[in-house]
Amino acid sequence: MVVPTVTMEVGSDGVAVITMSNPPVNSLAIPIIEGLTGKFKEAERRSDVKAIVLTGKGGRFSGGFDINVFQLVHKTGDISHLPDVSVSFVNNILEDSKKPSVTAVEGLALGGGLELAMGCHARIAAPRTQLGLPELTLGVIPGFGGTQRLPRLIGLPKAIEVMVFSKPIMSEEGEKLGLIDVVVPSKDLLNVARKWALDIAEKRKPWIRSLHKTDKIGSISEAHKILQGARQQVKQTFRNMFHHQLCLDAIEVGIVHGGYHGLLEETKIFKKLVLSDNAKGLIHIFFSQRATSKVPNVTDVGLKPNPAKKVAVIGGGLMGSGIATALILNNIYVVLKEINSEYLLKGIKSVEANVRSLVSRKKLTQEKGDKALSMLKGVLDYSEFADVDMVIEAVIENISLKQKIFGELEKICPPHCVLASNTSTIDLNLVGENTISQDRIIGAHFFSPAHVMPLLEIVRTEKTSGQVVLDLMTVGKTIKKVPVVVGNCTGFAVNRTFFPYTQSALFLVNLGVDLFRIDQLISSFGLPMGPFQLQDVSGYGVAIAVGKEFATAFPDRTLRSPLIELMIKNGRNGKSNGKGYYIHEKGSKPKPDLSVQSIIEESRRLTNAMPGGKPIAVSDQEVVDMILFPVVNEACRVMDEGIVIRASDLDVASVLGMGFPSYRGGIVFWADLVGAGHIYESLKKWSEVYGDFYKPSRFLEQRATAGIPLSAPTSTSSSSRSRL
Repeated sequence: MVVPTVTMEVGSDGVAVITMSNPPVNSLAIPIIEGLTGKFKEAERRSDVKAIVLTGKGGRFSGGFDINVFQLVHKTGDISHLPDVSVSFVNNILEDSKKPSVTAVEGLALGGGLELAMGCHARIAAPRTQLGLPELTLGVIPGFGGTQRLPRLIGLPKAIEVMVFSKPIMSEEGEKLGLIDVVVPSKDLLNVARKWALDIAEKRKPWIRSLHKTDKIGSISEAHKILQGARQQVKQTFRNMFHHQLCLDAIEVGIVHGGYHGLLEETKIFKKLVLSDNAKGLIHIFFSQRATSKVPNVTDVGLKPNPAKKVAVIGGGLMGSGIATALILNNIYVVLKEINSEYLLKGIKSVEANVRSLVSRKKLTQEKGDKALSMLKGVLDYSEFADVDMVIEAVIENISLKQKIFGELEKICPPHCVLASNTSTIDLNLVGENTISQDRIIGAHFFSPAHVMPLLEIVRTEKTSGQVVLDLMTVGKTIKKVPVVVGNCTGFAVNRTFFPYTQSALFLVNLGVDLFRIDQLISSFGLPMGPFQLQDVSGYGVAIAVGKEFATAFPDRTLRSPLIELMIKNGRNGKSNGKGYYIHEKGSKPKPDLSVQSIIEESRRLTNAMPGGKPIAVSDQEVVDMILFPVVNEACRVMDEGIVIRASDLDVASVLGMGFPSYRGGIVFWADLVGAGHIYESLKKWSEVYGDFYKPSRFLEQRATAGIPLSAPTSTSSSSRSRL
């Protein structure tokens, strides 16, 4: 264990260099804050110290406050674990010191790290140093004075962009804005900072306390106008999250009543937000995403990943071309195979279009785009497969076709080659049924569009080797995905957990609930779109094919609805032909198509589900609950069967794969906030009226009865563990 330390060295020039050391990013853990307080007080007392330079060890200044402390606060509910840094240290000791302090900033200064730097009297930075206040991405606001000092140093509009919208800047821009006094080469950083500190002490340079600056704020009426515009933008951008508005409140108090009052308001808001559900959810997802890289018997047994320099992708359709794009963008050579020249050309053009789109949107330089495309080769046979490190099959969901492909692959590819399938629902044991190399077969389930969506669901069978899992995890990280390792079953973890989502929405429509009301309520809850707009986007053919898979696997809890078949019969196929539940026109948002009402009425007539032939009366909250509680119920089965390693993996997968709102912490975390008891009682009540679709799972019943959180670790059976 590395012990966080703060050291101080006083040079013959009278400058005390105080250095923080807490690898890898010098996070401001409690011992670092205590160490800084002690060293600054010592420097203040010592007669041989004229000025102070604050820096970080290892080429980084500081990545910010140690958010493990937030976790401790959430576990204990005790806010006193948070140290008082803003007023007692940054303001009273750092900024109001009788000796000037200068920060020597390199690598990064984020969150509390940048706030420390702003409390000093000047800031010297190395080139390409990242500066930012990303606290709002964790559901809190800057808590060490950032809401007050940043607007005074760089002006209100840019400060709002950096803070409220969490947009970092580099030191070069920081110099132009006035946040950084000068950018100098790394080798000169400490020497320049020392001299600058002495120049302030000896009155050759101004002694600036940023909290007292007012020249960049402008008049109160101008500030009000800027803040009002920001409030409108925040309202549209961040639904169901209130901490952005509270950040603007703290800024406003400082502008109207002065910086010190602003600090007090900031501290009050910060402490309130740390205990909010939004912060709990966002911080939970932050740590959960890190935990996905720990896989028992894979990452803890000394295995080393085999590098994947050349990957073959079979199938150049929507998924295959997206996967190929993700690989070449990250310097992995790709062989794209199709069955004929027409399909191959179409696949290559799709990859080119993906790359061109990134270039046109300035997400990629032309040079990097050209380099990526040079790493793609199209083929019509297996001649290029003799030296590939991995194959990812992305053909249509047809079992016999996949079996044929994998039978061919094991004869052609080298022995170390990973054989992966992008199937979204088919049991991998069926895919590899006719092969000898079943230890090499693994699921690589990307989400569409594959070069954009961040989740990679890695599916291992009971026979998949740990080395193969590690190799695919490594490729996933290389192409900037978050790999989540799950067990093998129909739908795997994500699609299986969410299969009741569409079914319950269809059922509610057949019970008389307005279809567009359902979409609007689910969208208001925080998902990117409602279940019916999602059907329009993904296509009705997919919905029917996936529905059949789940009906076969789980006949006891599958609801059948004729609505989608009736939509197809009416000549509708969603976004692909512009006509679905919504009207889809290029360049405009989808608009509800009220003419679908007659099709909905036909579906209701055929199912005859409405009690007494009349629509049911349900509140908005009940609509959301009747759609999402069955999802929680299936998540309980997924956890009980050992399909996921830990509940938090399902949270990450639900956020990154299905767009479940991150500020709600993922599907299981949210369920625990709602309460297992309430979910169980609701499902039980509905199952008595509407049947087994809503019947609570054994796992949910046990947890609700015992008062145990759904996310608490489960003791799985050996058969369940073997899935992972």
